Amino acid sequence: MRITRESINELYPNTAYVIKNDSVLEILDDTVVSYEDIVQKVAELEYQEELNEYQRQRAAEYPSYPDQFDKIYHSGVNVWKTQIKTVKDKYPKQTMDADELQTRKNKAIFDLQTERYIKATTRLSQYKLSEGRPEVKDEDDVVTQTAIEPLESTIEVSTTNPETMEVTTETVPNPVIVKDEEERAAAQSVVDATPQPVIDSINN
Repeated sequence: MRITRESINELYPNTAYVIKNDSVLEILDDTVVSYEDIVQKVAELEYQEELNEYQRQRAAEYPSYPDQFDKIYHSGVNVWKTQIKTVKDKYPKQTMDADELQTRKNKAIFDLQTERYIKATTRLSQYKLSEGRPEVKDEDDVVTQTAIEPLESTIEVSTTNPETMEVTTETVPNPVIVKDEEERAAAQSVVDATPQPVIDSINN
């Protein structure tokens, strides 16, 4: 997913943010952003940038301002207009096509869903910390995957009362496992929400 400052500034002009490596957006305030809107805005701005090529082509072939003023002074405005019109006709103004814009936005969403699906399935392919990982050997009895023991489901946490200095110990769910399960649940939600055409494009 590509993120640009232009897209964020247009969609969320008063938001404090940082963009890392053109793809990681860190919001520094309480603004809620839509990555779907962001990638579509990027697609729109890139399309507009392509269309603006005619402006750069015209600018490259227009006479310099001193030469244009000189043309007006010596030959008159009509001759100057004819000279300028020749360049304008050579590079006509380009405007957005609504169908092409929608096609690009749709592709941006498709690509975002693809990226999210791949990331989610990669996360789900990792072993569960609560279950561990078995040892795997190939046909020559060579270990290709080492075993990893499951983590304990709970841990003991001790706290000290600063006034009485009394130590209290309680058993709580292992936070590492809790985080692992939360990440897996979030990844599964992404997979479940991914449209079938996106999944088919990856698997075929």
